[in-house]
Amino acid sequence: MVMGDEVLDEPLNAPTGAISAPEVSEGPTSESLELMESIIQRLQPSDRHDIRDMISYRAQVSGGMIAMTLVFWWISIDKGAESLGDSEIPLSAFGGFTFREISMIVPALSLLATLVMSIGRETGNAILNNIGGGLIVLVVFYISEPFGSTIFGSGIDAQSAAFASGRLVAMALMIGLATKFFWDAILLQWVRSTMMNMGVDLFPSEEQEEFVGLADEAPPLG
Repeated sequence: MVMGDEVLDEPLNAPTGAISAPEVSEGPTSESLELMESIIQRLQPSDRHDIRDMISYRAQVSGGMIAMTLVFWWISIDKGAESLGDSEIPLSAFGGFTFREISMIVPALSLLATLVMSIGRETGNAILNNIGGGLIVLVVFYISEPFGSTIFGSGIDAQSAAFASGRLVAMALMIGLATKFFWDAILLQWVRSTMMNMGVDLFPSEEQEEFVGLADEAPPLG
């Protein structure tokens, strides 16, 4: 009878060994958590719902500023080149570009510099920040070149040169701010999706805040 019991026990025990333990989904890495905490500390959202509102606001501002830059370029550079005397502006000393080409290069460099420095800041990459600093110097050079050319006796008057540099400053600032707002919106969207998909909550609950407040108010023992 013992043999029969052993035979009956075998099919019962066989499926048990075949059943594997359920896979546990891995949470975010320590680098991801550190990056999320850095983003939240810098942008200061109050909770998850505030993150969603901040994403919407920053994306809308970024799109609006890009549209403003395009309209500004179309009116002041494309349509107003003849009346503003852009043809009298000498070619750039670095690259031999015309002012029309410079008006497209400066916003592109401003976008690239802002993006590179933003990524370098979030990741703590010194090389990216170094590259971003070099791009900023190049942007400043192209912006100040029309006005600086009047010092070396070029044919353009100081008022036209100052207005040319001012237009470049406006476009560089608008594109730089638009890039910054859009990058922040992307980071916030990544934080929100990571928190929702991996079940991570980086915001303290009301009970935790009340407990911390009571602990701070409690008198020292002894």
